[in-house]
Amino acid sequence: AERRSAFCLGGADHHRDKLRYTRLGSSKTDKIEGRPDAQRFDDTCSALALVGVEGAVLEQLLRALAGVLLLGQIVFEGDADAPAKDDTAAFSKSSIVPPQEAAKALDVEVVDLEKAVTHRTLRTRNEEMKKPLSTAEALTTRDSLAKELYARTFDWLVARICEATGAPSGTSKNFVGLLDIFGFESFAINRFEQLCINFANEKLQQKFTSDIFKTVQQEYLSEGIPWEKIEYKDNAPVLALIESKLGVCAMLNEECVRPRGSDQNFVSKLLSVHKDDPVFSTPRVGKLRELQFSIAHYAGNVTYTTTGWLERNRGTISDDLVQLLRGSKNPLLKGLFATPTASEGSDATERRGSKVGADSVITNFRTSLGQLMETVGRTQSQYVRCIKPNKNKTPAEMDNEMVVEQLRCAGVIEAIQVSRAGFPARMPLREFALRFLLLARSATGMLFTRGNACQASGGKGKAAAAAAVALVGKGDDAGLCRALAVALLQGSDQSYEIGRTRVYFKAGVLEALEERRALLLQAAATELARAVRGYWARRSYARARQATIQLQSLSRMGVCRRAFLRLRKVAVFCQSQRRGLLARRRAVQLRRERAVVRLQMGRRRLVAIRCFARARGAAIRIQAVVRCRLCRRQYLCNLAEFKEQAKLENQVKALQARLEARERELAAERCGATSPVSASGVPNVSLAEPPAEILEALQALAAENAKLRVDLERQRAENVELRRENQQLRAGQASRSAWMTSILRTRTAPAPEELRRASSPSPPTTPQQSHRSQVITAEPLGRISATAATGGSGLAAGDEAGGGMAAPCEDPEPRVYPPLSTFWQDVPFAGLALLKSGTEVHIKLGSNILMVDSKGKGLVWQQWMKEGKGYPRSMAFILERRIEQLTPTRRGSPIVMTVPEPGDEDFLGDAFALRSALTGRYVVAGGMMDWYRMKVSGDRPEDAAVLTFAPLLDEELSVPVAGFADAADAACGGGACGAAECACTLRLFGEHSTLALRPDGTVSLVQVADDDSNVVPETMAATVEYLKPMSAYEITVHDKQIGICLAKDHHDLRVSGFSLVTPADGMAPTPGYVELTGRVRVGDTIASVDGQDIRSLPKQEALAMISRSRPVTLGFISAPGPRQFEGALADLK
Repeated sequence: AERRSAFCLGGADHHRDKLRYTRLGSSKTDKIEGRPDAQRFDDTCSALALVGVEGAVLEQLLRALAGVLLLGQIVFEGDADAPAKDDTAAFSKSSIVPPQEAAKALDVEVVDLEKAVTHRTLRTRNEEMKKPLSTAEALTTRDSLAKELYARTFDWLVARICEATGAPSGTSKNFVGLLDIFGFESFAINRFEQLCINFANEKLQQKFTSDIFKTVQQEYLSEGIPWEKIEYKDNAPVLALIESKLGVCAMLNEECVRPRGSDQNFVSKLLSVHKDDPVFSTPRVGKLRELQFSIAHYAGNVTYTTTGWLERNRGTISDDLVQLLRGSKNPLLKGLFATPTASEGSDATERRGSKVGADSVITNFRTSLGQLMETVGRTQSQYVRCIKPNKNKTPAEMDNEMVVEQLRCAGVIEAIQVSRAGFPARMPLREFALRFLLLARSATGMLFTRGNACQASGGKGKAAAAAAVALVGKGDDAGLCRALAVALLQGSDQSYEIGRTRVYFKAGVLEALEERRALLLQAAATELARAVRGYWARRSYARARQATIQLQSLSRMGVCRRAFLRLRKVAVFCQSQRRGLLARRRAVQLRRERAVVRLQMGRRRLVAIRCFARARGAAIRIQAVVRCRLCRRQYLCNLAEFKEQAKLENQVKALQARLEARERELAAERCGATSPVSASGVPNVSLAEPPAEILEALQALAAENAKLRVDLERQRAENVELRRENQQLRAGQASRSAWMTSILRTRTAPAPEELRRASSPSPPTTPQQSHRSQVITAEPLGRISATAATGGSGLAAGDEAGGGMAAPCEDPEPRVYPPLSTFWQDVPFAGLALLKSGTEVHIKLGSNILMVDSKGKGLVWQQWMKEGKGYPRSMAFILERRIEQLTPTRRGSPIVMTVPEPGDEDFLGDAFALRSALTGRYVVAGGMMDWYRMKVSGDRPEDAAVLTFAPLLDEELSVPVAGFADAADAACGGGACGAAECACTLRLFGEHSTLALRPDGTVSLVQVADDDSNVVPETMAATVEYLKPMSAYEITVHDKQIGICLAKDHHDLRVSGFSLVTPADGMAPTPGYVELTGRVRVGDTIASVDGQDIRSLPKQEALAMISRSRPVTLGFISAPGPRQFEGALADLK
């Protein structure tokens, strides 16, 4: 509907059954051979595109055809049957389809269209006038315009197809033409179109009859057969009646030229001129007998009705319509009517001249038909007659009457009559001899030994014998066929002729020979059937006898088999009883062994529980003692601080009392000095000025007091802040310690000092000590490195930044595996359990990273640390939480799981599963048949392997791992890359199976000891990389041009864009190294140059420092501002 709307045919009133030019057909189907009209329309558009009609040209073509359909919907006001003088045509305003749609489809104005259809311009030698047309004339003009538009569009399309498919002019010498014409037409009412079609068929029938006659004549001459003139029906009188000087065509043109010519006068003239012609006649009865005449065509007599023949023969459109379409905005329509054609007439006066007779429709048709016949005459013609078997279009159905009528109309019957006038049947010489030798042998009695009904005697038999003998020998084919014909066709020498290559027969001769041969073959078939039936009867008897013998043998076998089955049943019963007795004895023994094993297991479990309870009680007592000491130490510090503060306050109060006393003394002295006796008779004390040293002491005391007050307030604020941080750290330490208890395994016989250090809480630290970050140094591709920055990432850096505070643990620090990307960071072990469920991470074992294989089913590893190719999606895994519970291990030592506190349900906890971010499937543990390899094939959450974290605290981790130090140095620039709290192992929950790397590139489960004595760090030590971008990084630039643009409206050096860098060799500008690293983003700020902070420096001075030397190390802060990593606990919460 949308495509139809583009051509003004999308409304409900534009359906096929409602359009005037399409509703006249009888077909109501929308599908042909199962394909709807819409699909066939698409196929037509595709075919047109192959010949170059596509795009705008196709749209112009479709609009032109839509204009033809919409022209038929134009309705005029007035009565079409009214006299012309009383009627004036005009567009109807109440029509269902407005004329504006037709004008829109033709790309013309509706006013111009109405004037051109309802008026006609008459031109004389000196003037021009407009003549209004009646409704009937307007309807005729409308239909003429539609037909002319459709005809010219059709001619244009045919020319376009010929141009696209034809060979270039001048390059072809021969051609193959296909002429498809209408068959002979005869209806109840035959009009001007039927005359033209039948005229063309008469011409072609004449050519067809002539070709058939010539072919037969040439064949007889080449074969050397005498022949006489063949009489056949010639249609030359019919053609003379139509195209002679006084024929139908000439008189029709003459009547069109006459001023008052009419269809009745035309028929009357034909009757007066051709009344004696045998092929012409007129009906004597009927309402339209004055407008009808008949022509005896080769296919039968056809009666033509001449109503409207004169108007149809003229076939011209007025200059008004031509000028209208020449002014169309459609380039296709404008081109079609740009050059005048023979069908255009200037005015009514010119149409009455001799030119109209030369350019009439019938004249043009005769000219075109003559050119066609000349072309056909120069070619070697082959004829194909298409016969329609029935009207229902169904298979295996033949309407004989309909087929005969088509054969008659197509001229096939006439051709057969011409062919049968001589020797209609013919056969090659050798084929004739081989085919009818059977009859010759039958005549000599050589076929059957009994019942031969075809034997002959006398001269006929001798002749047949001679022909049979001659056929066996190698002689002339013509002589052999002549001898055979004499033997078989005696007394009828005129019924056949022997040619050079063929034998020719008169009508009925060959049919008689075929009938005799068929009778002989039937007799032979009967004899053969007798022999075959005898053979089958003997074979059937033999089979019945063999079946009887087989049945007897089977019966005897059944008796013997039943006896054998009875004996076997008894033997099987005895064997089953014996085996059952032995199996019951074995079952009793196995039950006893299982009971013993259960007793041993219970006893060992009880011993293990008691050992664990004792160890847990001892640990709790040690923790209590340590916490008591820490609290007592803190209490003593607070008490000393309180005493010192009280002492200072007492000193301040004493000084204030002394000051007030001294002020009172001075006031009394000052009063006595000025007035010896007061009004009441009391002598006044003179008030003298206080000494300078007292005033200085008072000022010093006041300043000291103010300083002490400021220090007191600062210490109080620090105490409040320290208490708050201490509470947070204690809460976090308690939660983390409770969670880590389930996965930490104590060593065998730990030292008391180690237990004390492990159970004692860490002292509170300042934010600068607790917060860690990592600054990245981006080198050229293949030289990426990382260096420790503020606070560092290990304990040594923490001691330096914190003013020499003691480390919470004296165990040797394990080697931490560096992250893959220097823009991301590892998660400390203490914060792994506090990750959110659903966090996307990367997991590394040794210096390698885990990933999904190319098939998306296996878990593999690659040495990606040295390649620096970035993060493929197959490396990402999603952590999903699993419910914690008390799970006994295979060795009998239970693992106690602690459920997170309220509000921590989203944390990962101790038990988790891995799901691939690429495939969405879970990591599962393979069985023994898979060599315990890890796979990424779990579709359901319950199929996933439940894993847990276990820290690495063994002594051997302090020694650099072989093969790992190079990767760590390459990634970290030769320095330490992390802290001890980042190293761990990944194990199955509740078991001692650890993930380890295999040499074949896969990951499998390996059993480890309780004390981790057989842990191999190169293949088992794991770190988890949390996908979080760093807040600060450094990039070392060696090139002279950096390739970044700085913002002008900011006081700092903020990146606003990138620029191209011109190489030193003069090549084309390329992006700079800073842009190629992919790390620097718009909005990042340059904070340092070669380690020196430049944020407080003026902008020009900072730019001068950057341009001073090469290489230069630039420190960046990520937009929108610095965000340091605040530790696993605080950051993940």
